[in-house]
Amino acid sequence: MRSFTVTIRMPEWAQHPMHRLIDDHEAVHRSEMLEWNVTSEDRIALIFRVLADRDVYEGALQETTSIREYELVDGQSGELYLYVRDAPSESDRTLYEAFVETDLVAVPPVTFLSGRRLTLQVLGSAADVEVVVDALPDGFDVELEAVTAMQPTGGRVGLTGRQREALAAAERVGYYEIPREGSVSDVANELDISTSTAGDHLRKAEASLARSYLDGRF
Repeated sequence: MRSFTVTIRMPEWAQHPMHRLIDDHEAVHRSEMLEWNVTSEDRIALIFRVLADRDVYEGALQETTSIREYELVDGQSGELYLYVRDAPSESDRTLYEAFVETDLVAVPPVTFLSGRRLTLQVLGSAADVEVVVDALPDGFDVELEAVTAMQPTGGRVGLTGRQREALAAAERVGYYEIPREGSVSDVANELDISTSTAGDHLRKAEASLARSYLDGRF
């Protein structure tokens, strides 16, 4: 049994309109699918954690015709939590059916990023990963970023509320862009704290994330 960190780059035709916002709108940064249930052939239920401007994101939800029902609530550090019932697209069905043919287990979250990318961790065999890759239509690009022995995931990385706020602010101001567009001072201004305090929150959060990654916890 192995643990695979997989990045899938989707073709434009396969990208859901809500995930396309990450590329098309500067106020939408990332989306994490936490739980999902394929309730029928024409309906799926999903829970997301989203880093986005609420007004922008909810406006897009209302305009997306495949969405049957949703509830959006505010979380900590500027996050949003979304429950949504959606009609699966052809590409959604292809992904679900590919996994059903295997014994792979997906470990949440499935993270949607810019560049039409999604990343996820799966547990199983290399042969089953090959089955999923072979089942994907033309235009899907799959990359295995890490292959390790299966280990406990350890749950969500333990960050304090202020550390999460600092990371969210850093993302908003472009601190993690390449090349970097924002500074620690910009993060401090976002949070109305001193530059030294903002830098301290970021360093501690980044250290926790790095240790968790090296320990195989995400």
